[in-house]
Amino acid sequence: MGVYSTDVDEQFAGYTKPQDYGNHEDVRWASLSDGSSGLLVSGDFSAGVTPYTGIDRAAYPFALREDPEGNTLHLDHAVSGVSETFHTVLPEYQVRPAKEYAYTLRLRPLTGAEARTGTPRGPVVCAPEAKLTPADTTVPAGGSTSAELTVTNPCDTPLREVTAAFGLPEGWTATPGTLDLGDLAAGRTATVRTELTRGEGTPNGPRPAVAEVRATSTGGARVSGSASAEIDGTPPPPRGEVSVSTLDFLTADNGWGPVERDRSNGEDAPGDGKTLTIDGKTYERGLGTHADSTVEVFLGGNCSTFTATTGLDDEVGADGSVVFEVYADGERVYRGDTAHGSDAAVPVEARIEGARKLRLRVTDGGDGNAHDHADWAAATVRCGTGGTG
Repeated sequence: MGVYSTDVDEQFAGYTKPQDYGNHEDVRWASLSDGSSGLLVSGDFSAGVTPYTGIDRAAYPFALREDPEGNTLHLDHAVSGVSETFHTVLPEYQVRPAKEYAYTLRLRPLTGAEARTGTPRGPVVCAPEAKLTPADTTVPAGGSTSAELTVTNPCDTPLREVTAAFGLPEGWTATPGTLDLGDLAAGRTATVRTELTRGEGTPNGPRPAVAEVRATSTGGARVSGSASAEIDGTPPPPRGEVSVSTLDFLTADNGWGPVERDRSNGEDAPGDGKTLTIDGKTYERGLGTHADSTVEVFLGGNCSTFTATTGLDDEVGADGSVVFEVYADGERVYRGDTAHGSDAAVPVEARIEGARKLRLRVTDGGDGNAHDHADWAAATVRCGTGGTG
């Protein structure tokens, strides 16, 4: 970590095709100043600045036009990379359009002295720090989990009237929803607890829980900090013998087109594949994927065994090469040999006893992913009749 300073013009990257540039990750604070006035932003974000307008409409660098209104400061919670041809951005670095995100930014004008130096001073830099830790990161509909909020005063002066309030997705509640922590001496930490409850009928998937902490600092200035945690709204755990293709996907990433249920990979729109076929045998149930591929489903600790028949679909002939992998709660429990289009089907059986999540992964075999239509035929989990939820 460090403090860096540069001119706006020095941020420009002269790509042959003009596009977004100059993004900085893991930013704690950023200021933009013309020497006499300016803006300070603090939080945890990505930042970039440009004097140009309509970058996406310029076909070449000479077509770029400076904005007569001034510079544009971009502040983002997350920025997804573009990866490379045939390989998508790794799941942990993707920004998903169907996922909810929550973040907080603090903005204030720079003082005259700050604008001249570009370096902020004062209580906005020294704000309460917070950490939110749920006891369980998976919650079924109607369920709840306790959460611990730890608030620290990193300043060399006391923070007065410290309060915390929770912001949750629609249909979720916190009990209590607001907390009064009183005064917090310099360098001291306070811990409080709340109960986070998910309402019936709320959507599945990752959801952000946010705790906003506010306090009064030196001179009566109001300062704030925030903490967030991601909680998975999980579907009911499977019971009995269940085809994986009938379960809700927690995540589904695919090299080409969507992951198909009970069809081979068609590389384009949902449902455009064919009957799953490996080595001349057809299968009614299963998943049609295309390397590199990852599918994750919720088990809730209720299942013991995963079985499938794997191979490249007959629609690619002798082409393609892939590797099938099975993970239980992030631990790999099966890895097959490299499979080629001309190979026979391979039966898979993996122990998944007590796992809350099952992940099925297909890699490209090390030679690119052309023709890598990989089938998890007859993919099945065998589970108990109960479940931990």
